[in-house]
Amino acid sequence: MKIISKFQLPLIFFIAVITRLFALYYFRDIEVANEWGILLENLEKNRMLSVHSVQGVPVPNIFMPPLYPIFLYCVKFFFQNIDLFLWVIQYIQLLFALISVYLTYKILSKLFSNNISLIGTLIFTIFPLNVFAVSQISSSTLQILLLNLFLFSYLSLFKKLTYKYILIFSFSAGLLILLRGEFFIFVLLSIFYLYLKQKNFIKIILICLICLLTISPYIYRNYNIFGVITITKSSGYNLLKGNNPRAKVEGTPMFLGIQNVIPEVKTELNELVSRGPIQNYDLIQDKILFNQAIKFIKEDPYNYIKLYFKKVISFALIDLEADYKNYYSPLHIIPKIILGITTIIGIILSFRFKISALNYISLYYFSNIGLFSIFFILPRYSLSLLIIQVILSLTLLKKIKPNL
Repeated sequence: MKIISKFQLPLIFFIAVITRLFALYYFRDIEVANEWGILLENLEKNRMLSVHSVQGVPVPNIFMPPLYPIFLYCVKFFFQNIDLFLWVIQYIQLLFALISVYLTYKILSKLFSNNISLIGTLIFTIFPLNVFAVSQISSSTLQILLLNLFLFSYLSLFKKLTYKYILIFSFSAGLLILLRGEFFIFVLLSIFYLYLKQKNFIKIILICLICLLTISPYIYRNYNIFGVITITKSSGYNLLKGNNPRAKVEGTPMFLGIQNVIPEVKTELNELVSRGPIQNYDLIQDKILFNQAIKFIKEDPYNYIKLYFKKVISFALIDLEADYKNYYSPLHIIPKIILGITTIIGIILSFRFKISALNYISLYYFSNIGLFSIFFILPRYSLSLLIIQVILSLTLLKKIKPNL
């Protein structure tokens, strides 16, 4: 108890700052690379969201979600110098991380004692991949912040449907959909589970309306350009990346040259390019890739079923065939395996045949792994479930030390 009492929140904040400053000093990105760089450049030069160009002309984007590139563009508008811009982004992400730490403590305090909550907050704070994320030009830190806000407000609504938390939950859910297009599935699941608990139809409808209002400008934009009601349309790309004869758990890298990696789609994609920079290029390309992925799966379903379960194991525990640099570094793999094992045990210990907050946490965990394993699993995906795994792991600690 004396050791635990030292883990006060200010000390945890200090640790959060020091570890992330260390990550910034040694590992920080010095450019906006890959798809983020392309999106940012097109926003600056062409005033349009575009990640693909056809015959040198950018075409409207429906491939990538809009929130993070718009965030980058807004900061770049005020800080034109590239070095200063990168530092500003990374220090904003450091601020996001500190807010996430505080929200983690508040979330855990709703479920556990103060001592256990402080231990869980410390685990969240020093988890190596979480520390490293601040140094990268990536949507990870913004996603963690919004996820924690989403979960904190959801657990508050689980106790009582107040208008304050209805607003926070709905707005954070809408922003998460704009950050990760597939998140609408988890929002719908969460709202349905909340209805089972509270059975207040009017307030549930209000949640849906506020969430819809948050995402409606971008939905209108996509309907106006592409004629479809959606945030993103990249299921074909993601399905093919993770389900082709050359795919492993991490998928097949193909962002910069699909035809070279998947020659089976070369003819159709060349025909699409020959039509020039048409508005619905992204939409048609994704349909081509989706059809090819389905064809591959139908040709050898047994192989892709095996691959699916490899992805599940990779997400939950470890990928035994990872190609990512430093994946097997002890700083990454040991915390990942320990947290994976304690999560599974925590799910077993916390399960009850009733509508409960911990059952919702378990359902959220399984639905994430189940959905993403259809496509491919990257190491950074662990961050999207970090707070969930911490909660489930703490149920094990509570069982071992009930008086803690």
